[in-house]
Amino acid sequence: MVIGGVSIALMQAAVKLISLELHPFIITLYRAGLVFFVLLPILFWRGRAVFNTSSIRLQVVRGGIGGLGMLCVFTGLSMISLAEVTVLLFTVPIFATLLSVVFLSEQVGVRRWTAIFVGFLGILIIARPQGSVSTGHLFILCAALSWSTSILIAKKLTEKDTVISVTFWQAMGCVPLAFIASLFVWELPSFVQLGALLGIAALGTVGHTMLYAALKVGQISVILPLDYIRIIWSAGLGFVLFGQLPTLHLYAGSLLIIAATAFLSYREVTAGEG
Repeated sequence: MVIGGVSIALMQAAVKLISLELHPFIITLYRAGLVFFVLLPILFWRGRAVFNTSSIRLQVVRGGIGGLGMLCVFTGLSMISLAEVTVLLFTVPIFATLLSVVFLSEQVGVRRWTAIFVGFLGILIIARPQGSVSTGHLFILCAALSWSTSILIAKKLTEKDTVISVTFWQAMGCVPLAFIASLFVWELPSFVQLGALLGIAALGTVGHTMLYAALKVGQISVILPLDYIRIIWSAGLGFVLFGQLPTLHLYAGSLLIIAATAFLSYREVTAGEG
């Protein structure tokens, strides 16, 4: 999980850098499409069976939802700081809990509703220090909502599919939506930019493969604290590459969001054990 967190933090930093030259929609298209070439050695080594899936329907649905999330997060990365993006994406468990209430009719007690309220209070502290929510923050929250659904499907798929299969089909499912969006802002990257995009695809592939592997073999209560370390990498990269220092609002909001998501994940585990 730590390796996955570092890979994703580096990928997001690279996306933010190259978004100064290329539109986020173009970056998303290449990030998703180049995964095929990143995983090509595994195809030759392990054969086609490692890419088999138990449910094409779930992969298609997850690909579309994940594609929307990736478009939103890459666009948001071009607008707000790395640390803000990282913290706001930690709201995924909050949205997952809300979705379980709406679509699965799950019963949520007072303590979990309180945690949800605390989490959204943290979001407001981060996104509205000047009294208004920016477009960048809204894109990242939209990505968190999309990925909360995507991760729930991924947890189901990893019961039977390999983590390589889940990673591959997620990326391939993103390509159609990213391609359509890219048509409106089309431009061809240079060879140097193409090399950077291949690096972004490789880092994203490693990061998400490690995430799915952690979901497959570990409990959320153990995985989640390790993922929070990503805030350190993102804040450090944001300062070194962009001169962005975390604000007091970000510190305060982060504490509330981390407390809320940690409690929600803990309750999910203890409810399952009971």
